[in-house]
Amino acid sequence: MPPDLPLSRRHFTLSTLSLLAASRLTRAHQPTHPDGESFLQSQARKIIDSARIRAGQTLANHHNATPYDLHIPGGNMGYPAFWIRDAVMMLGARFITAEEIEGWIRLIAATLRGPDPWQVRPSVTVPAYTVPDHINFDGKPSFFPGSYETGEKQGGHPWGNAPPLDDNFYFILAVYEHWRLTSDLTLFRTTLRTAFSHEPLNDLCEKIFNTPRSDLDTGLITSGDIDTDNAKDWGFCDSIFKSGKLLFPSILKLHTAHKLAQLFTADNQPDKAAHYRQLAADLSAVITSTFLKPAAPPHDQDDAWLHSATGFGNQPDIWGSALAVHHDAIPHEDARRISRALTRAYRDRTAIRNGQVRHILTNDPTNNGGWEKSVSTLGEYQNGGYWGTPTGWVISAIHRTDPLAAADLAREYLAHLRSNMRDDGLTHAYEWHNPSTNRSANPLYVASIALPYIALKEAGLLDLLRH
Repeated sequence: MPPDLPLSRRHFTLSTLSLLAASRLTRAHQPTHPDGESFLQSQARKIIDSARIRAGQTLANHHNATPYDLHIPGGNMGYPAFWIRDAVMMLGARFITAEEIEGWIRLIAATLRGPDPWQVRPSVTVPAYTVPDHINFDGKPSFFPGSYETGEKQGGHPWGNAPPLDDNFYFILAVYEHWRLTSDLTLFRTTLRTAFSHEPLNDLCEKIFNTPRSDLDTGLITSGDIDTDNAKDWGFCDSIFKSGKLLFPSILKLHTAHKLAQLFTADNQPDKAAHYRQLAADLSAVITSTFLKPAAPPHDQDDAWLHSATGFGNQPDIWGSALAVHHDAIPHEDARRISRALTRAYRDRTAIRNGQVRHILTNDPTNNGGWEKSVSTLGEYQNGGYWGTPTGWVISAIHRTDPLAAADLAREYLAHLRSNMRDDGLTHAYEWHNPSTNRSANPLYVASIALPYIALKEAGLLDLLRH
């Protein structure tokens, strides 16, 4: 994210099992707010509404000159541009209309460059059919984090010599959501304007899907050397350096392949549907064989984590591990091993505080509880801040093996939101905070509240908020 903004975005020690059971029983019968679900849904809707900027509207001295209504990452205008991944993270619970999503799709398509790569400057390249990181309110795309630059100054150290590897998949997920809401393939079959021509959206989706660099043998998303390449695996780790095969965008690739299979099935193209289903199945197998590792001693060796990368950043990835379980992206028994590791990390307080989640374990030995290499200071932002964004994935994953722990975490998350109410009736919903340093950033951050609600809805776990 832009450096001129504040850094943002962007021991369960019980002596006996009987004490554990008694503790859980006590918590299970403590009185809680019966309206937790409606509270979270209402707050999510209101904070999403606060982050809308309509076509032609001027908000906090920023003018949306595009012909489309847009949603920005947060209601405080801390990120004054249209971020693709943040917007797509709002989808899945009918908070955003199909009409607005169509506008997003048309706006993003109009920024696509091709059919040849764009050499921004020596060593900085935007591959053809790359979806931008964010789009400014004048409709011009910025393909790299770190600034609002749309020309030759964007990219390069430390933000990458190639764009982040997640946005292409988020674009396709927006296309899928539009179809899910409308049950209509007209847009999917429509020819859209791009920056260089006009192409049918269904063809664009396939080209966009195949753009992020993949390992030829496994299909996993990859990045090269952190000094000469440094493509970011995804936007919520854009201040972190990783290399080799990459976990998070590979999970997104698998999840998106499932959605493309559904789209092409509905479009009566069975061969393409079968191709994407098989690709997803193949990725499921290689994700665990490549990234799954037992949790470090003294923890039970039946516990396991998915590591974030095979090169730099080869460390347990809390967010990626939870997402893989939530999306059923990996085999059942592997998912249960990860679920147990997440539960222990929750109880031990090595990953979660106040219902918010770190990217990395506090006791990871690689760099004293921080990522191996990061732009961010230890304990800040993506390098040790606590975020609400993945809380729903974590609750969903923990629920696989410990429903009581999942319910405890859901209550803890709600309690944190309720204890941070503003005078206007909204919860602060900070992008991240660190209770050890009392640091926080970006109130009214949509992903901190809408995405947990959407994830729990997807998992069929909203009832955890009622007990």
